[in-house]
Amino acid sequence: MTTREALIGFYKFNKLNLSEDFKSHCVRVYIGCILAPVPNVSARKKYLKFHDLHHIMAGYGIGRVGESEISAWELGSRSCRKPLISIMNLFALSTGFILKPKRVINAFYRGCRSKNLYYLSETMSDQEIDRLNLDEVKKNHLEITNEIKYKMLRQIEFVGYIIISMFIHIFMLVAGKSLLIAESIKNKILSAYSSKKNA
Repeated sequence: MTTREALIGFYKFNKLNLSEDFKSHCVRVYIGCILAPVPNVSARKKYLKFHDLHHIMAGYGIGRVGESEISAWELGSRSCRKPLISIMNLFALSTGFILKPKRVINAFYRGCRSKNLYYLSETMSDQEIDRLNLDEVKKNHLEITNEIKYKMLRQIEFVGYIIISMFIHIFMLVAGKSLLIAESIKNKILSAYSSKKNA
């Protein structure tokens, strides 16, 4: 099976519409427990194929925990070399860690022993990537080492990721709650003004 065939199957199975995704100005992603809109920048579109191939390769789902697991896996496999990817990973990391911490930690360690596909965007054309054999891709990227190099440093790195992700989570919760309160106050003021005007 080629990577293109695997992606088509992945999108069909998960009922994802890639053309609509690419056209939209914003996409909704889990930031903490909130499904929040974020700008659909061109770099995201460029790397989305590889992110989805990681889901397929590693076998993680697209729900809250699955997105946290793949984010942890990508951070473990050094997605930090692509700053935008790292930011997106940090957005999604905290929810799964709160719900299923062991699964997310294991995904990070698994990523530390793997190699992500983002480098292919600089070394191969889209057509060449689409023709790659999925089994070969897995063999050459997924769990290619038995041990984690500098495990203690990688653990400290992961703790840092979790702390940053939790700050993002808390900030979004506070911002979301503040917006709801502001909306409620605005509605009360408008309602009182309207009642006074009609009296």
